[in-house]
Amino acid sequence: MASALAAASLAGLAAGCEDDKGKAQVAADAGARDAGPAQPAIGGKLGEAVAQAASGSPAAAAPTAGATDGPPENGVFTLPGAAAALPKDAPYKIEIIAEGGEPRAQLAAKIDPKSEQKLNVTLGLRMGGPQGLPNLELGVTLKTDKPKEGAGAAGAAAGAAGAAAGAAATGAAATKVIAQVTSATLASMSPGGPPKELVDVLGKLKGSSVRYDLSPANVASNFKPELPKDADPGLEPVLEALGEAIGLLTPALPDKPVGAGAYWMVTDRAVVSGAGLPVLRYRVFKLDKIEGDTVSLSVDTRQYAEGADLRLPGPNGDVTMTIDRVESSGKGALSWSPSRFVPATGDVSQRLQALLVPPGGQQAAQRSVAQVELTAKLAPPAAQ
Repeated sequence: MASALAAASLAGLAAGCEDDKGKAQVAADAGARDAGPAQPAIGGKLGEAVAQAASGSPAAAAPTAGATDGPPENGVFTLPGAAAALPKDAPYKIEIIAEGGEPRAQLAAKIDPKSEQKLNVTLGLRMGGPQGLPNLELGVTLKTDKPKEGAGAAGAAAGAAGAAAGAAATGAAATKVIAQVTSATLASMSPGGPPKELVDVLGKLKGSSVRYDLSPANVASNFKPELPKDADPGLEPVLEALGEAIGLLTPALPDKPVGAGAYWMVTDRAVVSGAGLPVLRYRVFKLDKIEGDTVSLSVDTRQYAEGADLRLPGPNGDVTMTIDRVESSGKGALSWSPSRFVPATGDVSQRLQALLVPPGGQQAAQRSVAQVELTAKLAPPAAQ
């Protein structure tokens, strides 16, 4: 099982060769359908914030896909294009598209640094069709991260780099958070329970963690998975997927009061779990309602490759593939309150398909399709 987990992170990138206009297009079309309603033509301001958050508010029609301020039609930025969309020294960008109706409220995180919050996470990661990790139930405890004793100057500087960037953009320091795995089991088990070998492998996840930064605008970034020393490295995709799910469902907050019907677009950078693909990510948050200190939100996500090169490990060293096309979209819903690191409840699905060309590949028959799908559900711990 450990060997299977170790191989799973590359399974999606070892898919068989497909025809450019055949199965690759079918897979991309299927992904668009599974992600929700038919997607509009993406253009300027990300298709006017994905057609005004799925027609949640009246607005002008989205520009055509050739608009100069829109993402590339093939889903792959040039490096200069990615830097123009979001400069490298900017950790994120938040743009309010509509402020919503009255009454409006200023959304702001008010987290007690001494608080400890518990969460159950149902996590799924599929790569290359049926390949992938089994759906897992993780118990997770979140709290403020304290620097390790004896950390050297170099380690401290590296750990503070992301926080410094966020502080420069917002004028305040980021909060360092640690999400620690306290339990791990299969989400569904056959009669008699899981095999002992699987129990032993999953047991090594206990004590693992994901460290990350939470900016004053509530943007989660700089995820760093950490496995226990005796855990198999093949378990790392689980932690990467946990970090990605937290990042997708942690709502970035606008700097102006907003009301029901408001929506805003957040641009940042991320790495796709299971593929190691750096992307420029656009999330459109829509405020559905506010009840007391609980805010209900929905989120629509699009991801674009940050550049055309993807470096992958191979048996004889790293191999650089060329990304010909990327289709990536997702949807989610969440219930958030200002005192929490992450939403108390939420669910998200995110899918990516990429058409890759191997070194020296010219013909369509030499191209391969990579597919990755992440699903996650957040819930309070079951009552003891």
